[in-house]
Amino acid sequence: MSSLEAIVRELRKAARRALGARYAAHALVGAVAWVAAVMILVRLVPFERRAELAVLGIPVALAIAAAAWLIRRPSAALLMAMADIRLGLKERLSTAWERRAESGPLDDAQRHDAVQHAARASLPAAFPVRVNRGEATLVAILAIFALALALLPNPMDQVLAQRQADRVSQARAAKAVADAKKKIADSGKPSPKDAQIQKILQDAQAKIHEADSPRKALESITPAEQQLQKLADPGTPALQSSAQNLANALSGTAAGRSAAQAISTNPAKGAQSVRDLASQLQSLSPKDREELAKALAKASQQAQNSQMRDSLSKASSSLQSGDAASAAQALNDVASQLDSLQEQENTDQAVAAAINGLEAARQGLAAQADRDANGQGGQANAGASPSAGASGNGNGNGTGNGTGNGNGNGTGNGTGTGGTGGTGGTGSNGSGTGSGSGAASTERIYVPGQPVPGQSENDPTPLGPGQDVPLSPYTQVIEAYQQAALDATDQSLIPGSERDLVREYFSQLGEPRAAK
Repeated sequence: MSSLEAIVRELRKAARRALGARYAAHALVGAVAWVAAVMILVRLVPFERRAELAVLGIPVALAIAAAAWLIRRPSAALLMAMADIRLGLKERLSTAWERRAESGPLDDAQRHDAVQHAARASLPAAFPVRVNRGEATLVAILAIFALALALLPNPMDQVLAQRQADRVSQARAAKAVADAKKKIADSGKPSPKDAQIQKILQDAQAKIHEADSPRKALESITPAEQQLQKLADPGTPALQSSAQNLANALSGTAAGRSAAQAISTNPAKGAQSVRDLASQLQSLSPKDREELAKALAKASQQAQNSQMRDSLSKASSSLQSGDAASAAQALNDVASQLDSLQEQENTDQAVAAAINGLEAARQGLAAQADRDANGQGGQANAGASPSAGASGNGNGNGTGNGTGNGNGNGTGNGTGTGGTGGTGGTGSNGSGTGSGSGAASTERIYVPGQPVPGQSENDPTPLGPGQDVPLSPYTQVIEAYQQAALDATDQSLIPGSERDLVREYFSQLGEPRAAK
């Protein structure tokens, strides 16, 4: 080396290289430890973006190590001292560096001697690049541990899958409500209550989106349906019946036949036709007026709406008395009532479309809520057998020489041959024997009746006198009862709110089992 400064530069370069390798190893340990910690965390807490979280720690660890490597800069005196120790230079370099500014009689000779010995030594060997065995072992252990956690089944995956399914079902339910809104807006039959209907659907859609679960989303549907039902006019059926009776009565008249056809088409066209008829009363012949007056009187008697009844009665009496102007005014009132009927029908159709959209949303949410409940029940009963075997305590009824009750595998006639019995068991043509005393001529005996409509043939046979009720474990029958109840609600005209009560009831029954 030509000078002490060149020696320092060489030592500093070697030291930076060795420190870089050391901090790189530290960064690797930190990154692998972070990944392992994330793998442990996602097994305890459901977290969807686990891969992004695990990868995020790698550049952070590298950045911290790089910052530490840049900040740490050993002094020249320290480099010289460490080189003396590691290269066996017996403090030549450190002494020469300390007295580099001195000019004593021995200083030049001492510096020259230090430079000569440094030239013969390999200065980078003072700061070799080494791999710490402890760190390497730790990295290997953490990497294997993290890989094992990544490959093994994660119990939180089911929770995440359920959450994803819940979100999908809620998105579909919200889309069903949005489709109902679009259908009402594009129907071409405006209603004075369209704005209220759209507002109710918009609020329901927002609540479905914001709900924590499908079961919570279901709670927003019933109130919306109740609000929609309040918008419908309960007097619409009576007014519709009155309009149809008017059309039937006018169809038998020459003057009112076209009005009858228009009323049958829709109330709006009927209203315009009735107004046209009112304007033509002055030009009708006496015979046509009399015929029309009788038809209006008949329609008045059959009308279920009081306002239309009064208007028709007034028009009829005015025609009979020859007051065409009053009759025309009364018919114009009838036309206004037909216009009102058209608006009510449009409102009812919009309400029906909105409720249909909500019911479509309810079905999807209810199905997902049931799947969620069944999934919890399956985890709680993971140790139970897939199917429950038949109980050995069946019921047998035989008829032959006498009527008896006994323990067997089913119900049969003659010698006791019948279907197998016992809770949870299914089968056919099982064998069984019954024993007992013959019935007296006046003794009442039990004869099983035919199954009622909708009853399964595998339902337990009704018990005879003196027989004990066979018992089954609660966990073996609750799911069957739940499914039967839900099937019954789906196949019957039960309001959606009542269906929710049935689902909530069985959901609450399942909570204690899932917690065990």
